[in-house]
Amino acid sequence: MKKTLIASAVAAATFSGSAAAMTSEQLTNVIESMPTLYGNIQLVNRYVDSDVTGGGGQLDDNGSTIGVKHESEVAPGITAFGKLELEGIQADDKGDGQAGLTDLDEAYLGVKGEKFGQVWVGSDDSQYESLIGDYSNWVYEVGLNNLTSSFTTGEGDLVQYVSPNFGGLTLHGAVQVNGEADTGADNSYPYQLGAKYTMDALTVAVAMDSNDSAADASNENSYGLSVEYALDNLVLDAFYDFRSATDNNLIGGANNFDFAESGQNLVGVMGTYTLGANSFRLSYEFAEADATGDERERDVITLQAKHNVNGNMYVYAEALQRNNEDVNFSEEVNELNVGAVYYF
Repeated sequence: MKKTLIASAVAAATFSGSAAAMTSEQLTNVIESMPTLYGNIQLVNRYVDSDVTGGGGQLDDNGSTIGVKHESEVAPGITAFGKLELEGIQADDKGDGQAGLTDLDEAYLGVKGEKFGQVWVGSDDSQYESLIGDYSNWVYEVGLNNLTSSFTTGEGDLVQYVSPNFGGLTLHGAVQVNGEADTGADNSYPYQLGAKYTMDALTVAVAMDSNDSAADASNENSYGLSVEYALDNLVLDAFYDFRSATDNNLIGGANNFDFAESGQNLVGVMGTYTLGANSFRLSYEFAEADATGDERERDVITLQAKHNVNGNMYVYAEALQRNNEDVNFSEEVNELNVGAVYYF
């Protein structure tokens, strides 16, 4: 990748007729002004066993992506930036119908400056995700059986803002612009608000999501709190996500345990210990449905071990146990994931 970029820079300079006259500093500036090409290959062997539905294993692509990003100064103290990232590579399975790079992950443009903060438009992770997150999308490599937060404002059509740092405090906001011509429904503008405060080893964040999308079954707000404290090699983490339920709002019906959008109380606690090139993580998550008469609940305990092979590659193993409980239903799910990631 680096050789390709250097060759492109030299070719561009040669075409302009000035390559021979360029100093090494000028050539370095040309190279540094070019977009950055990056990507990753993620493969995992995943085995899942349920005492209700049985089990099985599979080698999978775990979200390989390729992207390009760039930023440039447009005025003193003001920088413009853009990013495009594609996924859907399916590195585990080459054959008919496997087109590759079929999905958009991120695509946005924006401007930033120390005095006014950062504003950007397009498709990106939302502010609720960034501030509160959950262990499914933001911690574990696979995460498909970990629990998810209840926010529903999507990652597309977003206008987002993060303020400058005021003595450790930053303010966050996002609005999704859903036009009638785009969605086929009435215009809607779901939004998120949040704040994060960092002091020494402690970080605290709060956020809310209005959940006003026309496709959402309920527009009850989501509220989240996250806390992190670093003790040298040990990092302690906890988060809470709450969304009130509407009466008799059982999305998916009984024995469907993806009930976050219908109202839930979700809490997670985690500890991460780093020892040289190795890290070890243990977490516990618990969620219960909020609707009156809805007795569904679920909990997950997860253990992860990760080893950094070098600056570009790491390998990992994850083991978890998930329990789904209802009045007349009980399920235990056990999972083992062994995988590797290479970044370039």
